[in-house]
Amino acid sequence: MTQDLEISPFTGDHLDAAARLLAQRQAGLRVLRPELPAAFTEAAGCRPLLAALLNREGSHGVVATRAGGMAAYLIGFPRQELIWGRACWSPIEGQAYDASLGPDIMRDIYASWSRHFVDRGFFRHYVHAPADDPRLLDTWFTTGFGKMQAHAMRDLDLEPPADTSFSVRRVTPDDLDFIEPLLPLISTGLAKSAAYVITLPERYADFRRDYAEELANPLSHYWVAVEDGRAIGLAGFDPPDLSVMVPDGAFYLSDAKTDREARGRGVARALLAAAFAEARAAGAHDCITDWRTASLPAHRAWTGLGFKPTDFRLHRHIDERIAWAGGPPG
Repeated sequence: MTQDLEISPFTGDHLDAAARLLAQRQAGLRVLRPELPAAFTEAAGCRPLLAALLNREGSHGVVATRAGGMAAYLIGFPRQELIWGRACWSPIEGQAYDASLGPDIMRDIYASWSRHFVDRGFFRHYVHAPADDPRLLDTWFTTGFGKMQAHAMRDLDLEPPADTSFSVRRVTPDDLDFIEPLLPLISTGLAKSAAYVITLPERYADFRRDYAEELANPLSHYWVAVEDGRAIGLAGFDPPDLSVMVPDGAFYLSDAKTDREARGRGVARALLAAAFAEARAAGAHDCITDWRTASLPAHRAWTGLGFKPTDFRLHRHIDERIAWAGGPPG
């Protein structure tokens, strides 16, 4: 650890200083991405997010101070779920550092933060880092993390493909049977090389019920591509969660899939172009989405359609045997 750094637990007394650091980070990012919300370039806008994070059950954070001033912080919380396992998470607002000191300080902070969770049996660690901070990303890579999920955005100016043999229309609740063959495509696709993302077999039985709820939700809207009386593509949109990385007035591409035999023909572009035109008319300006970076089709499709990553979820899986293999026997 750098000798003039003092690392201590994150408490409510640190919220104001941490909010200032986060606001400084967001102000710097907004220079590169003016679409990002202005509210989070002010400490007053950031403080409630950090207070909510600190108040989550099991939340733990650490701060680094130098000469009495906050140099960096890292805060997160535990999750125990069927797929994710026993894991600890830090969202995109869960870390920031003094840019004048550089991101290497996050390695010192993580050493303390991770010890707390490893001692409690949490060996899967997830953190988020802005895509526009390559030095911070490299710091996390050096510490054993890798990219897992890209979060991205683009504007709504998208031309549809020309001379298509299919049509595009809005989905209604009565279309559930019609679109049902498309419902498992993301899960089955992600299970393949090189993504290897699992969906437990019993989960497939819930897809129809979940989509019935989605199609009945007035805040969600779906578009379907139709060819020769058959559904060949589907795209769904929802309101986004509040985030420092989500533009004001954006909407969220939460679901998109194309029948394997119809890929490469502009189906996704056509679906997005139709949805974007409707969203522009309603006053929206941007669309956000996310995908597994290890999925070659997903990563190439969404970057090819102009989505630019704003931040990445990073993952590190620590060997559980460290719980008992930390030194010689006895």
